[in-house]
Amino acid sequence: MKKLLGAVLISFGFLSGAASASPEAPVAGTDYLVLPQAQPTSAGAGKIEVTEFFWYGCPHCNALEPSLEAWVKKQGKDVVFKRVPVAFQDRFEPHTRMFYALSALGREGDLTPKVFNEIHVKHNYLLTAQTQADFLAQFGIDKQKYMDAYNGFSTQANVKTANKTWQDYKIDGVPTIAIQGKYLVSPATSGDALQKAGKPATTEQQTFDAALKTADSIINQIRAKKL
Repeated sequence: MKKLLGAVLISFGFLSGAASASPEAPVAGTDYLVLPQAQPTSAGAGKIEVTEFFWYGCPHCNALEPSLEAWVKKQGKDVVFKRVPVAFQDRFEPHTRMFYALSALGREGDLTPKVFNEIHVKHNYLLTAQTQADFLAQFGIDKQKYMDAYNGFSTQANVKTANKTWQDYKIDGVPTIAIQGKYLVSPATSGDALQKAGKPATTEQQTFDAALKTADSIINQIRAKKL
């Protein structure tokens, strides 16, 4: 399990090395990727949809969470942020179900940091509904209500939609941030860009910072109708 968690971040292998840029002036193909076919968004007119593709079991998603949370709070009212859980293997689907069960109970926002901590600090991987219910009970989640939400029709439908969504976006590594259904930003992509710019000794936090600055630049370009 530890080996899998450590290997989850997959760097995109088709980045262009021809252009050199920075997070403040990102270049497509180097600092971010452009989907050949834009995906539908639901944020509404005048809004910019930002989607984090993540997995509760991903150590990089866990490490990114504080920076991402602070970044989201700084966004304008025109930015609509949402998450789509990713399960690259069927045995990790319980994490996807947990996300939607907590969402149905209105507790995803405050409990996501605690879920990350339980998995990555305490090494309780929460891969069954029962272990999840037992863990969440300490935060006031009724076990039966949780199980009902976990097994509910809406959760099943959301899991199916999530699986289709990340596959349509061709997500092969997490965390990845999609902007307006078309532009993909990730620490993996930013790390590659920094290396190509002659900064090979980058820390994980530096790749997070670069990715979020790239996201800011893309959002500003969308606002200015340059993208």
